[in-house]
Amino acid sequence: MFADRLTPEQRQVVFDLAVLLAGADHDVSEEEREYLKNFSEAFGIEFNLEPMDASKLDDALTVFDSRISKIILLQEMIKLSYKDGHFGEEERDQVFMIAQKIGLNDADLVLKVENWVREGFNWLFEGEEILNS
Repeated sequence: MFADRLTPEQRQVVFDLAVLLAGADHDVSEEEREYLKNFSEAFGIEFNLEPMDASKLDDALTVFDSRISKIILLQEMIKLSYKDGHFGEEERDQVFMIAQKIGLNDADLVLKVENWVREGFNWLFEGEEILNS
């Protein structure tokens, strides 16, 4: 998990944004809920699924002050989005909006991060198939 490279404040914002993103498609799946629970337990964050006030988004994003922290934020958002099996349009729009707000306006970079996440899920899925065959 790359989130261990973030500060506690950045991790809290990742969690808050993940809660907001999980509700973007109006359905928090069991897999998304599990991701959020695991993230909160791993980093000592209160497990609260009440979404943050969207008007506070810009202020919250100011904690991502390095390129690395911004990429990790996107990676975590995309990873959550794939937890329910697909990266839906509403979720994709939210991730691109966050990328723009943090100054990562490079669509190629966002696609590279998405590919990175997808390949990670594929790797896990293939390993499970091999182990269970």
